Amino acid sequence: MERIRRFIRELSDAAWLEQIELRNWKITKSAYLVPGKYTEEAGYPEGQGLERFPSTQGTTYFFRNELTIPDRWQGGHVGLVFASGGEGLLRIGGKSYQGLDRNHTFVTLPREQGNRPLQLEIELFDPIPEPIDPLNRQAVIQPPISSIQSKLVLVNRPVQSLMYTATVVRDSAVLLPEQDMRRTRLIEALHAAMDEFVALDPDAIQDGGGIAEIERRLAERVKAIGGNAEGLIHMIGQSHIDIAWLWPARETVRKTSRTFATVDALMREYPQYRYAQSQPQLFAYLKDNDPELYERVKGRIKEGRWELVGGMWVEPDLNLPSGESLMRQMLYGQRFYLEEFGQTSDIEWLPDTFGYCASLPQILRHGGIRYFMTTKLGWNDTNVFPYDLFHWVGIDGTPMLSYLNHGVNENTLPKDVHDHWQSYRQKAVHPEQMLLYGHGDGGGGVTREMLEYIGRSGLMIGQPASEYSTAAAFFAGIEAAGPQLPSWHGDLYLELHRGTYTTHGRNKRNNRKAEILYREAEVWNTLGASSLPAERQREVQSTLHDGWKLILLNQFHDIIPGSAITEAYETSEKEYTEIFAKGDSGLRHGLTALAGQIATAGEGKPYIVFNSLGWSRDAVIEVSGHGFGRSVAAYDENGARLALDLLPGTGGNAEAAWVRVPEVPAFGYKTIWLRSEAGSMAAASVGGAADGGADKADILAAVGQILQEKGLAAKERMFTDRWETEHYRLTFNECGEIVSLWDKAADHEIVKPGEAANRFHFFHDRPTLWDAWDIDSRYEQQPAGQTKLLESRLAARGKIKDVLQFRWRIGQSEITQDLILYHHDRRIDFRTKVNWNEAHKLLKVGFPIDVVTDKATYEIPFGALERVTHRNTSWEQAQYEVCGHRFVDVSERGYGVSLLNDCKYGYDVQGSTIRLSLLRAPKWPDVTADLGEHEFTYSLYPHLGDWQTAHTVRAAAELNHIPAALAVEAHPGTLPPAQSLIGFTGEHVVLDTVKPAEDGSGVILRFYESAGGRERVELRWNQLYSKVYVSNALEQELDLLAAEAGPIRLDFAPYEIKTIKVMDPISCN
Repeated sequence: MERIRRFIRELSDAAWLEQIELRNWKITKSAYLVPGKYTEEAGYPEGQGLERFPSTQGTTYFFRNELTIPDRWQGGHVGLVFASGGEGLLRIGGKSYQGLDRNHTFVTLPREQGNRPLQLEIELFDPIPEPIDPLNRQAVIQPPISSIQSKLVLVNRPVQSLMYTATVVRDSAVLLPEQDMRRTRLIEALHAAMDEFVALDPDAIQDGGGIAEIERRLAERVKAIGGNAEGLIHMIGQSHIDIAWLWPARETVRKTSRTFATVDALMREYPQYRYAQSQPQLFAYLKDNDPELYERVKGRIKEGRWELVGGMWVEPDLNLPSGESLMRQMLYGQRFYLEEFGQTSDIEWLPDTFGYCASLPQILRHGGIRYFMTTKLGWNDTNVFPYDLFHWVGIDGTPMLSYLNHGVNENTLPKDVHDHWQSYRQKAVHPEQMLLYGHGDGGGGVTREMLEYIGRSGLMIGQPASEYSTAAAFFAGIEAAGPQLPSWHGDLYLELHRGTYTTHGRNKRNNRKAEILYREAEVWNTLGASSLPAERQREVQSTLHDGWKLILLNQFHDIIPGSAITEAYETSEKEYTEIFAKGDSGLRHGLTALAGQIATAGEGKPYIVFNSLGWSRDAVIEVSGHGFGRSVAAYDENGARLALDLLPGTGGNAEAAWVRVPEVPAFGYKTIWLRSEAGSMAAASVGGAADGGADKADILAAVGQILQEKGLAAKERMFTDRWETEHYRLTFNECGEIVSLWDKAADHEIVKPGEAANRFHFFHDRPTLWDAWDIDSRYEQQPAGQTKLLESRLAARGKIKDVLQFRWRIGQSEITQDLILYHHDRRIDFRTKVNWNEAHKLLKVGFPIDVVTDKATYEIPFGALERVTHRNTSWEQAQYEVCGHRFVDVSERGYGVSLLNDCKYGYDVQGSTIRLSLLRAPKWPDVTADLGEHEFTYSLYPHLGDWQTAHTVRAAAELNHIPAALAVEAHPGTLPPAQSLIGFTGEHVVLDTVKPAEDGSGVILRFYESAGGRERVELRWNQLYSKVYVSNALEQELDLLAAEAGPIRLDFAPYEIKTIKVMDPISCN
């Protein structure tokens, strides 16, 4: 074999007929700021040789040259070699021509120039070094540029072609057993070719004729040997481009141009080449920043050679975003594909996402998706996922034809083909698979070598056939063959990267708050702004549309999970500032438009309280800044006096007040009036027992306020180890933890005997491999300390709620918490602030619940999923940390407890003990991850019956959706002081989305059944309409549901999602 290796090396050395070193580059350097903007270019020392190139990482260099092809080379295969190790883009005549990186160092130059000089520009970036992973002592990004090879070459194409052929034959032989006669014959064929090559005259090598004949005879001998394996591999070019990871999104804009230019360049040379690309966001980047290349890409798509895959705007995380966010991923992604390219994708392409929620099959189907592809389940750290081809069945019963491909970013040599085929476990079921070749993560994509090897796939003796193909052809082949495939029910849980449910908690909080804000803005603009000019409505809708795109961008699977670099989160924070500004503006617009139509005339200062949820709810609002004095009362539209607690201020006056507004109508509003009234003293107390009458409370409130003003109320603010309300009796230990929580209504102790609830669990957190991504299974054996109670006091006591405040020290961090007990609501809130200053630590909070169960129910996007809470099997043991959304519940027959939250996602439940993951502190790839201030709320919701009967979904929604309260002036209006604008029957069906249709033709309403049962809903609202259609995530008009105004009736199966499109709604207020 040594002779064969030397032969291939000799062919490689002879691949250039001639070469000319290029030294007359004009070089400048700059710093890239944002797409299209750089710092002013600075000169680079002239005459500086490229063999020693003292680069500075993070710098962008521009190499410019005017190049004339020698006359004697005309008609030959002329190329540019530019090898630097950096990431570059070659422009010719000002147009993007091909990417240059460590995998792409050769460019075939255009032949049509004739004798005209080529205007070359190379924009070269020396990537910024990333911090070394402190746990594994390694860096991912390549070292800085230190030298550059730059030359013009005339290619000896026959010699190069023989080299590729000999490489494929040699590598195929090596893969066969030594005793296999095919191996022997392949080696003999190579030796015969070498003998012929040695006998050639040197001039024959130069003109290439004799070389081509040697290659032809070698190929004939190999094909005569035969003996390919059964099966077919669909070869699909790709480049997995992370929107942000070890680079910020602004660099991805340039990565996209480099990669897409390379695809186009290789398609010029290889007519059979097919390429697949996901993420419409990348095409949008290209459209905005490289329009000429974008038009060429559109041409390739029209040719059918460039395949659009992945209907979502980006490849998002699929554990953390809400159900509506996932719908918007497809709405914006598929609409972009349709508007720009005249087609959508029916293949969801998610090779690198960290697990897939159990409701996803139905959500994807709603977006026009028929097929699902991933590779990530092959990364499991405990169990081998059993199937490569299967039907994935969601919580509602929707099946999705799914394919687990073993690998991405692959090569195309015989060993790659062999190994990939061997990884496929269902050859007997369907003897075809995909191989996704091309460099990825940071882009780059396919190389010409990969394409040369595919062109010689017929010479890969012993391997299955392989051919240029598309993902669409692969999935169509499966459906045509109709194999009997197994089914997988529930979520596709990735047994890895469990820390991504928790890392970068502020970013996750921003996402949750943004999702809620934009829902509110859309609801109130849809219901309240219909009377405004259409142009103004379009402006608001456009603003919210742009904000949504930023939300979707930040749901990319390395941003929201917390696994990107520092700059990515600095950018994300700025984008969330913009997101919230756009959302707040849209919300204000909708609320003020609706408020202007409401009759608010009455005695006192009017406030309008809004409820965007689909059921009436009690709202506790805080009003401030109106000089309440000590004598203020609140009344509703019927003259009923409302519960009110004044919050002590200075000078004997209250500066704010809590007001409880009962029964705010569903998708509606309620007006209240605050007015001064003698004898209405209602300041929140800072002392006193938990019982006693209203008179005593008022007296204590006044005394407490006076004492607080004089700084003498410390004693009044203390409380002992017990507290009691109408609903509960609580007992605390010396650490401020709850050792007893007695539910009076159920006559039930909530805390397991001998244990403590609201206990913080603090662990060392040093994952074996992936710092920001992983929580290792042995973290529980590595406690890092306990909390120390610094202070506990009574912060407030009133008619609406009591507030007990605690302050703890843990490690180098401090926790401040308001424990809030409502007098009208069974929910107990733990409003928490943490000043977090840790490294490689994990903080959880635990609630050992005294119920008997081995199951827990978790909210997931548009539904809920039940998981076991024991560890009987390796599959259950691997799920020691799982993802949920706004609640988890443990219940026995007749009683249970839900743990709610407003921005957390990581849980572990063992038996009936619930723990919520609060914070992590990884140091790679972002050394600043999670440091600093955090705010979040989690809540206990004890209940009679199960979580469905107790409406835990509603309780979780009410925690997350804070009612808006708008102070207005008294004025007449066409709407009454209180009203529901949309009403519908149904106990567990949630109307989650109310938005204008993207095309302006109507209103989109999206529902889901939330509790796993069947239900009939009747919808009524105060709008006239022409027609109602069944629709989907793409807002298409499918089946006609109603042709005239009136109640709309819908039947729901368990966990079913329904979207309807109401055409031409007209307000009939």
